[in-house]
Amino acid sequence: SLAANRQMRKPAGLGSLSESPPVDVEDGYHALAGDAELGDAQYHAAREVCAGKVDNSDCCLALAGEIFPPFLVAGFGMVAAGILLGVARTWPVYVEVNELLILVPPLLGLKGNLEMTLASRLSTHANLGQFDENGPFYKIAMGNLAVVQCQAAVVGCLAAMVACCLNALTTGVFRSEHILLMISAALVAASAASLLLALLMISIVMASRRCGIDPDNVASPIAGMLGDFCTLGLLSITAHYLWEFRADFWWVQWTVVALYIGFIAPGCGMVASANSYTSGTLGEGWKPVIGAMLISCGGGLILSCADQVYVMLAPLAPVMNGAGGNLAAVQTSRISTDLHAMGRPGSMPMRQEEPLTPRATFSGLLSENRHSRSARILITLAVPGALCFVTLIAHVQSGGQALPQPLFLLMYVVATLVQVSVLLVCAHGIVSKLWCDGFNPDNAAIPYVTSLGDLVGTGCLTVAFWCLTALGGSPWSVL
Repeated sequence: SLAANRQMRKPAGLGSLSESPPVDVEDGYHALAGDAELGDAQYHAAREVCAGKVDNSDCCLALAGEIFPPFLVAGFGMVAAGILLGVARTWPVYVEVNELLILVPPLLGLKGNLEMTLASRLSTHANLGQFDENGPFYKIAMGNLAVVQCQAAVVGCLAAMVACCLNALTTGVFRSEHILLMISAALVAASAASLLLALLMISIVMASRRCGIDPDNVASPIAGMLGDFCTLGLLSITAHYLWEFRADFWWVQWTVVALYIGFIAPGCGMVASANSYTSGTLGEGWKPVIGAMLISCGGGLILSCADQVYVMLAPLAPVMNGAGGNLAAVQTSRISTDLHAMGRPGSMPMRQEEPLTPRATFSGLLSENRHSRSARILITLAVPGALCFVTLIAHVQSGGQALPQPLFLLMYVVATLVQVSVLLVCAHGIVSKLWCDGFNPDNAAIPYVTSLGDLVGTGCLTVAFWCLTALGGSPWSVL
């Protein structure tokens, strides 16, 4: 009978995450499906996920072949974001409003977090069969669109205020006209990018599912890439025009703030709360997104201080932070999908020491289970990506007249390996801990992991520049 067939064991490749008895796929499906009715085809889709349907992804070459192309494409987008930041930081608004540079990492991190958690949720829905022909596709899509709009407006506003407070603490100067500009520009950039990127993520997950590609491997990197470039471009352009015409059109900034805070954010919140697929997401998604924003603000403060000493650092920061965060998001999404295929968050027995001890957390990188192998593959992919991205930035920034020096390439690659390794270890521990505590990792894990990518990445990049300067080197030399 169908009821008898719903009892499944954990996938053979999950390894160190659990040692569990048979669990009910219905729990895992209902954890995302709300009160929706379950069909035979959807249970068979969940069975395929549990049984390791995509065994080819466990092959090193197959996994690398699936992940590296979107990672490389995403990297080109982050290179474009870095070049854009290198140009935009010379604009009058960036020169006169110091807080804007502090806002860049948390706002880019916010957009990356929202779109990558959206991609992770949609990938889990797709892998469980809910995006098939008879699945509740439109209800899931509309609910998730409302969620990201609401979260983007609220957290974008908070990020702008935190950036102003951090600047006031470090400089001792607080200007009220700056905070109004920051909030209005952040709201417009975050909201517009949310709508465009969410629609694109839905299309990518659907296309991946129909082409037989695991969405977990491709959706998160593309989300991170487009989130960085689109959000930075919208933020810079919006802030530029609002600042340039602030004397004649001062009322525009007030109107933007009132519209988003008074109407758009509450309206989207009500739509998401009424949707059975996203009501839980909206409720439990605030803490990780806001926490991630605060962590990313630390990276923004480091960037603001380091930019005054190392003039070539700013264009590299979005690439360093985004590439590491994207690789860690892939790992986070893969682990989360496997867990969802086995049961409801908090329901799966796990070894007591697994999510808590340093030894168990580091086993996510050093052991021999499937996810540890994929983590080592992701670390390996970071090296050619780093070399390619840095070379491209140096070539473009110099107008085709320079290439990175070998010493700088060595420093940058070492910093990248340290950052990615730390993030993958954190991803394993964070997902395990959240699952044991009853939280959905699709909503909570990626924000924490990618915000740590901003903080650790900016710190590692600053240390790399410090070491390079101490050794008498320079980032790149003229051909």
